[in-house]
Amino acid sequence: MALERYNLTFNTQMTDKPILQDLGKKYDLVVNIERANVSEGSGWVQVALSGEPEEIQRAIAFLNTVGVFVSPIELAMMS
Repeated sequence: MALERYNLTFNTQMTDKPILQDLGKKYDLVVNIERANVSEGSGWVQVALSGEPEEIQRAIAFLNTVGVFVSPIELAMMS
């Protein structure tokens, strides 16, 4: 099982979409919101994703396809 942290940057047109919920359901991940800042024109969320490494990578690919800018913060392996 892996734990990876990312900054997700998005525009507020995406706030009506359950993007983080989709990550948990579609990719069998635990999504923990650690910090967030949303303003009228844009926003970012710092999340910790835990699950199988392959599923995390699939989730990151999904985020990129829906227009979320993803940047890693820290990568750590859990035992």
